[in-house]
Amino acid sequence: MFRQVVGLMACMAAIAVTLQHARSEDAKADLAAPATPITIIAAKTANIEVLEASVGQLEATTAPMIAAEVGGRISGIHADEGQEVEIGQVLASMDKTDFILSKELMDADIRRLQALSRGQELKVGRLRTLVQKKSATQAALDDAQAEFDALRAETVSAQIRLKQADRNIVKSEIVSPVSGRVDDRTISVGDYVQIGMPLFHLTSREYLKVRLPYPESLGGVLRKGLPVRLVSPIAPDLTVEGEVTEIRSLITSENRAIHVIVDVRNPGPWEPGASVTGKVQVARRENAVVVPQSSVVLRPAGTVVYMIKDKVAKQLVVRTGLRQDGQVEILSGLAAGQVVAMDGAGFLTDGAPVMVPQP
Repeated sequence: MFRQVVGLMACMAAIAVTLQHARSEDAKADLAAPATPITIIAAKTANIEVLEASVGQLEATTAPMIAAEVGGRISGIHADEGQEVEIGQVLASMDKTDFILSKELMDADIRRLQALSRGQELKVGRLRTLVQKKSATQAALDDAQAEFDALRAETVSAQIRLKQADRNIVKSEIVSPVSGRVDDRTISVGDYVQIGMPLFHLTSREYLKVRLPYPESLGGVLRKGLPVRLVSPIAPDLTVEGEVTEIRSLITSENRAIHVIVDVRNPGPWEPGASVTGKVQVARRENAVVVPQSSVVLRPAGTVVYMIKDKVAKQLVVRTGLRQDGQVEILSGLAAGQVVAMDGAGFLTDGAPVMVPQP
């Protein structure tokens, strides 16, 4: 009986040891973390741009108001609102009758003065001879010479008035000083206009000015010469490259803004008054190491990425820089070409096993 009891106890002890070993193996299996499924990507180099965007307006750099330079009656209109005109093209004409008569009068006056001058010149010559012979006084010669000089000066004045008459004839044709579009016409045939009266308002479309408003907080980074990309809804598929021409500060008690001015040549379809989106490049990094934003994780150790090697995640503390289009610049802690976790990086810890799906 005693031997049976001892045998039973030995058997139960063996069973207990076996069960304890099984529980230990089960605990180890429970403690072994399962592999986390992730996707991976190699860190690469890229050029990163920091762009500040603003919606502004297109303006004409040249928009002259054409005014009458001589007074007269309008006899013909040769351009209307909305019409495209070229430089030198006649926009309107005045009646030239009075201008032609004035020129003919000046021409006749010049011929009269020239005849008087020739007669007076002969008289001066005769008096000079008589003075040498003591047959005339020096005073008489001086008077004759003074009258001759006055006639010559009057002739010059008449010739200038003749040129003015010629100019008035030319100015009776109102011509366009620029190539552009007629935005406004204020006269009709038969109107009498005076000097300085506005006749046409033109807008030149060849060169345009882009005005982009920015908050005053960007005053320290915006400067002349920075590259700008411009897109207008008029032609959304057309991008124009330019650079900042001028910075205008409009900071007052009521307005705290900075206007960036960009002068550009019209690419064709743009129109003054249209809206435009401008992106000013305020910074650029050449050959920066970048990874997707999903690869960068915040941990107690700091900002980290997980380098993947032999199906194990290794935590690397990194220093980040610029962010653009879902990419993050890595300033230190990671080199180009190193493979890091992308999707699923937020579920990793240092040393965690990973599972990378086969492509």
